[in-house]
Amino acid sequence: MKNKKILVAAVAAAAMILVLITLVMNLGEKKKNKQEHVIAQRYRTTLQDSERDYRQEVFSNKKAGDYFTNDIVNEHTLNFFQYLDKVCIDAENLADNLEHAREYLYSALPPQTAERMLALYQTYLHYQISLPDKIAEWGIPKTPDQALENLANLQDYRRAIFGEEIADIIFGASVEAQEYTIRRNAILYDDNLHGSEKEKLLRTLNKDMWGDELTADANISAYARYQEKLQLYKKDIAELRTEEERETLLQHLRMEVFDPVQRQRLQKVDRFLEEEKIIKEQYFTQEREILDNPDLSEKEKENKIHELQDATFGEEADAFRRRQIMEKELEKSKKSLNTSRD
Repeated sequence: MKNKKILVAAVAAAAMILVLITLVMNLGEKKKNKQEHVIAQRYRTTLQDSERDYRQEVFSNKKAGDYFTNDIVNEHTLNFFQYLDKVCIDAENLADNLEHAREYLYSALPPQTAERMLALYQTYLHYQISLPDKIAEWGIPKTPDQALENLANLQDYRRAIFGEEIADIIFGASVEAQEYTIRRNAILYDDNLHGSEKEKLLRTLNKDMWGDELTADANISAYARYQEKLQLYKKDIAELRTEEERETLLQHLRMEVFDPVQRQRLQKVDRFLEEEKIIKEQYFTQEREILDNPDLSEKEKENKIHELQDATFGEEADAFRRRQIMEKELEKSKKSLNTSRD
């Protein structure tokens, strides 16, 4: 059995997780989710554990033992196994993989600890190999409820293999992170809720899952937070009748997110985009006049449009022409695809 099979299994598991945590689905048909949390309260982890990445932990021969002085099963075990996957990446088959792991473990851990860790890692490898078939059985979720159900199925499968306590300790942090993201996205992308309702539900979710741990993430850019605000208040914005009302709300949201300097820069961008919009509208009006002129030949029309593009867009004229060609080709492809379906 080639090691590639192990890697494929790991990739498939990661793909399922990606589907779960990036779920932006048909929320209009969903019910308010009352499903219990996947991980029981006694195994709940901290926000810090959920954000831990094996690349942030030093599993060298001298350091690995420091993470497992009391037990081989703890909040570091999953990261350690992911690190072992990397150590054994050149293995040709399962036996070779285990031999690579054995050599590393006995060099990094006390003999008794290494023996127990190797046995657990072997179980982990078999779990990775068997996982794609289970994922296929569950199917791709189409609603947040289905995503949570799949996540619960995934953890139940792990419990059947590792035992409940070991599975919840090893995978608990990652499961909670995935569950939080699913529930958060379900609120964020619910177009039936106003912004204030979403804000309230998010505060409740944050408190429920992370207590007082969750604070503003300094690593998230102001622009990303603003885009999230726009999604939160999507329904409110859509219901406004005038451009003035819409602009007032947008300015209010910007006040909450951006500092004065950032707001000034955004205003400059807005003015630039508005000017660009006007220029393009004027260009297409003139282009249409040329195309509709019966006194011009096709070659004369082509030359005049080329001159108009140069005069309108200057140094950006060539880029504009390339975009136009790409858009036309894309439109042709869409029409061809629709025709073939008919």
